[in-house]
Amino acid sequence: MKKRFLLVLALGLMLVLCFAASAVAASQLDCKGELPGGYSFTAPEEITVRIDVRNAGDEDMPGPVKLLYPNLEQVEEFGSPTLAAGSNRNWEGTWQVTQQELEAGEINFYVYYPVKNEETGELENKGKKLSFKISYAGAEPELTINRTFLPAVAQKNQEVSVIYEITNTGAAEVSNVTVKENEAIATTAGAIKSLAPGESGKVVFTAKMGTKDLTSEATVTYKAGGKNYTSKVEADTIKYGTMDLTATLTADRKGGAPGDTVKLTLKLKNSGKKDITGITVTDETLGTVFSGETVKAGETVTLEKDMTITETTDLQFVVKAEAGGENAALETATGRVHVVATDPTKQVVLSVEATADRAEVYRIPGGVVRFTITVRNESAVDVNNISVKAVDREVYFFESIPSGASRTVTRDMEISMPGTFQFTANAKDELGQVVSFASNSIPINYAPPTPEPTEAPLVTPPAPVTVAMPETTQAPGWIAQAEQTANTAKWIFAGVAVVLAGLLLVGAVRRGMSRSQSNKAMDHLEGANYRDYSAAPRGRKRNEVISGEEERAQEAAAEAPEQAEAAKEEQGSELMTETLRRLYDESEKGVTAKAAEAAETVQEAAAEAGTAVEEAAGAAAGEAAEAAGEAAGKAEEAAGKAEEAAEKAKEDVRAVVHNVRDASRRRRTRK
Repeated sequence: MKKRFLLVLALGLMLVLCFAASAVAASQLDCKGELPGGYSFTAPEEITVRIDVRNAGDEDMPGPVKLLYPNLEQVEEFGSPTLAAGSNRNWEGTWQVTQQELEAGEINFYVYYPVKNEETGELENKGKKLSFKISYAGAEPELTINRTFLPAVAQKNQEVSVIYEITNTGAAEVSNVTVKENEAIATTAGAIKSLAPGESGKVVFTAKMGTKDLTSEATVTYKAGGKNYTSKVEADTIKYGTMDLTATLTADRKGGAPGDTVKLTLKLKNSGKKDITGITVTDETLGTVFSGETVKAGETVTLEKDMTITETTDLQFVVKAEAGGENAALETATGRVHVVATDPTKQVVLSVEATADRAEVYRIPGGVVRFTITVRNESAVDVNNISVKAVDREVYFFESIPSGASRTVTRDMEISMPGTFQFTANAKDELGQVVSFASNSIPINYAPPTPEPTEAPLVTPPAPVTVAMPETTQAPGWIAQAEQTANTAKWIFAGVAVVLAGLLLVGAVRRGMSRSQSNKAMDHLEGANYRDYSAAPRGRKRNEVISGEEERAQEAAAEAPEQAEAAKEEQGSELMTETLRRLYDESEKGVTAKAAEAAETVQEAAAEAGTAVEEAAGAAAGEAAEAAGEAAGKAEEAAGKAEEAAEKAKEDVRAVVHNVRDASRRRRTRK
């Protein structure tokens, strides 16, 4: 017990020493100030303030001294001096007095200074308040309160809004405005922090309509000039009823940074039996949203509108249908939709880049592609709980990515079908809603694999067989004999042709000479046979006339040499004819014999070649047969040419003989 008492006593002494040290530090810092313009106010205004801070101790301040405004912002003009012992720093500036300060009756500036901790030796900041007491004698406040029900008639479970719009129409600022509604509407009070003269504020309560009317009644309290004020809002009723037209408003997101877009969707349902026409939709913030709409009986119409976020706002569409024909005027309202404008500096911004190690797979399913996904945090804040997905399948989960940093993940994924692949990085923003960021698209195609070539079967070759090389054989003797026969026939043909040419030449010369002599003889004979006894004898005298016998004897003597010459010529022609006939017969017999002999030789050679071919092997037999065939062909061709030459020579001889005989007949005829 005694030990415990001593321990408590020691702790108490330590605390006293600490407070004493702090008091000593505070006592050495002397802070003074004044308001040159006075301390009495009737309304918020800008004032001049003078402050002097002095180190009244014997030691220098261990660190810098700072001066703060009533809103705790640092006074930059004062600086951060380290006050030596006995030194001071003063400041003179302006400050806007607020309604709250007027009602509180004081204006507070703050001086922060360092104190050394005796136990740890570290510096700790301490604060000292410099207060200016003021008085407030303001005018009486004046507020205007307007209440609106949306809708005025509601169906069961329909949301109803009770809107209080409060405007400060007086000259004094009011603060701490509180609106307390009937518990049937709300159990929690609404509040407005302050309203400057001419400023307005709203308090909205929402409730679900039951099966009976709702009663609204509110009490409004506020402060002004240091006094508390209360205002009453009389009771009013929100009617319960049924309506053929109902309206529902939704948004695709809770909000976003200024500049983002929210899609608003309005559904109008006509549960009646008549068409509702001339529908107009308005909103306090957006103005006229839709107009001239029609909803047919029993149908629902969906309308959409994109709204750009500029500030936090509440949206509630009022739907009105004008009376016309059998339709009565209708008015209803949607529920309220709260759209929040978030801080742009806290906006989540991610970029996603994906790559693949190939653009084609050769097997479906079962083809594997390696994807590399890089996620970069381009936000000004760290982003936590990032899920990387391919469609609905999570690929990887990053717990956190600092601002400006990147994270990369690589995954091998089996492809079940070709197509375009894309990844998304999903995270939550400050409103708790999921925001998604898509990567670039990666096309993956399917290419059927090229079939593998069929391997050729391995065949074991048979053991090599030794074959004797055929001996080189000389050409058969019949080939040389055939060539010799062809050459002989050629020379025979040439000789016959030369002889025939000579004979033709001799015959032509002889015919020319014979024709000349024959013409002379004919002229003589014709002159001798003609007697012209009426004319006188030519060139003769009478005594030169001879008798007829003498004249015949003379003519016979003159014709004897000519007849002898003709007989000689005829005898020569017959001799030449006989010579040519014999020569032709010998030539024909020789050629025919030679051709027959050559043909027989060729046949014998072909027979021998056939026998040789049958006995020869493989390629040697083929070559021999081909050579034999060529030789036989040449021999037969030579024989044919020889026969043609013989036939032509025979015809030439016949022509010569015919010509000779014809010439002989003509001569005999003339005689």
